Amino acid sequence: MDNLTHREEVNLYEAIQKSFPKILIKDLTEHERICPVCNGLGMRIEDNVYGIKGDNSEAGRKYHFPYKHQALSFCQSCYNGVQRLCPYCGEPYKNQAYLHCDCEGQKKVDEEERIKKWNDKVSKAVPVDEKDVSTMLYCEEFDEYYATVDDFFDDYACNHEEDSEEDSDERPVRLWVTSVETISIDATNVIENACSDLHENAYERCDEGSLQKLLDDWCKEQTGTTTYYPCFKQYVEIDWSKYSEE
Repeated sequence: MDNLTHREEVNLYEAIQKSFPKILIKDLTEHERICPVCNGLGMRIEDNVYGIKGDNSEAGRKYHFPYKHQALSFCQSCYNGVQRLCPYCGEPYKNQAYLHCDCEGQKKVDEEERIKKWNDKVSKAVPVDEKDVSTMLYCEEFDEYYATVDDFFDDYACNHEEDSEEDSDERPVRLWVTSVETISIDATNVIENACSDLHENAYERCDEGSLQKLLDDWCKEQTGTTTYYPCFKQYVEIDWSKYSEE
C-alpha cells in the first residue's frame, strides 16, 4: 500500500459494546419477526470500496477499487431490524416499504376488494336512457369510447365477440355516461404570467375582461380538443337482445 499511510481495524465487538446497550427491545405484532439477515440490528456492513489515482501498489495494479471504508448501513431486508410478514402466506414482504405480496392469498383479497369497489360504484350510479345522453359512452371492460350503443355493437362484433362468445357473462352490461372537457384559457393566469417581470402594479393596469373574451372566442374556434372522461354516475344498460337481432 505505497499510497496509504496506514490501515486500522476497528474492533466491532468492542465498539458495539461501548455504543449500544446489551439488549435491544423489539415489540412485535402478529405478522412481524426479527430480521434473520441483520439479526434485529437493522444494520449491515457496507464495504464502500474505492481506489486511489496513480496508485502503483500491487493491490492498485491488480484491482480498480482495492480499498474500503467499511461502515454500518441500514439493512435493506427489514425496517428497524424487523421484517413484516404477509398475513396470507407468512413470507416477508419483498419490499418492506411496500406491504403487498404476490401470493395467491393476496391476489384473492385484491380481487375481492376490486369487486367490492365495483359493486359499490355501480350501486350508486343511475341508469338512463340512451336518448337522454348527449356525450360519448364509455365501456370500462374494453377501455373504449362510443358515440352510440350501436357503435359499441359494431366494435364488439369486429373485435371482441370471439373472446367472449363461449361465456355470455363476460359481456359488458353497461356503458358509462361521460363528462366533457373542452379547451379553455384563463385570462388571469395569462396576465399574471405576462406581468411577472414587470412592476408590481402592472397586472392591475391590464384589461382582463377583453382578453378573456378574445380567449373564449379563440377556444370556441378550435376543433379536435374535446375530451371525454367516465364520471361513473350514470350509465346506459346494454340491451343484448338488440344485438342478436342484427
